[in-house]
Amino acid sequence: MRVPPGKRRAGPTAGPRLGDPRARVHIAPVGFEVERVVDPLLSERADRVYLLTRAERDVAAPFVEEVRRRLLRAPWPIDVRLVRTELWDVFGALGTLRSIFSAERRTDRTAPDLLPLRVNVSTGTKITAIAGTLACMLWKGEPYYVQVSRTWYSDRPPKVGAVHDVVERVDPVNVYELRPPSADLVAVLEALERRGGSLRKHELIRELGLDRPGPDGGRAASTQAQHGRLRRRLDPLEHRWGFVRSEAPGPRARVQLTHQGRLAVALFGQKSSGMELNYRV
Repeated sequence: MRVPPGKRRAGPTAGPRLGDPRARVHIAPVGFEVERVVDPLLSERADRVYLLTRAERDVAAPFVEEVRRRLLRAPWPIDVRLVRTELWDVFGALGTLRSIFSAERRTDRTAPDLLPLRVNVSTGTKITAIAGTLACMLWKGEPYYVQVSRTWYSDRPPKVGAVHDVVERVDPVNVYELRPPSADLVAVLEALERRGGSLRKHELIRELGLDRPGPDGGRAASTQAQHGRLRRRLDPLEHRWGFVRSEAPGPRARVQLTHQGRLAVALFGQKSSGMELNYRV
């Protein structure tokens, strides 16, 4: 498509490359807001923006298009990406956010010279606000809240107009760090999921390879040592996270993946980290 003179095209070819650690990247769910989404992006000269909207037909679609139109008029190129997710499902939204953080290579909390990915938690739904805050806690993002002096649609049906919200200021939201389960704990959850969500302890030991000789090629650990290794993994998963449920002690006792554990696999597992974002411009 040819871009008329004097216009800037917002799309995946504009701005810094995907995963650039210095790119100014924002995520903003879009409901019946325009200025509340656009003003922080323009004032902070965002390089790339992910606009979250509903997975199916969205009554807020005119507002999404108005946001895109205003970003298109910015005096610098903004890479605008529309990502469809379920705005009323906290784990679905959180999974989408993880995919964005992963695509932007913002999941490594120790990476040097990394600009935090910023998330607008004042737009969209309460569910996306919760998911956005959790995502920032897990992957070192920066949530922010856009204060407005009035909400124009509180007493009438939402409709796109020239002015919607009067933005007063943008406040950072202070959050503490929330660490996800370590890789060896996630491996337990993935092993259970592969085998239908339930395994006896001695079967889980074999599935995880805890019965194999060490890297030095020595003898395999004793049965008691193998169960000790498994117990050190199961204890935090069961008592801290609630991701698994164990029966009575013993090698033939079963370990079951809970509903929360299945969600954790979807959120922290390897399949989730390799998910491709389904977006359009």
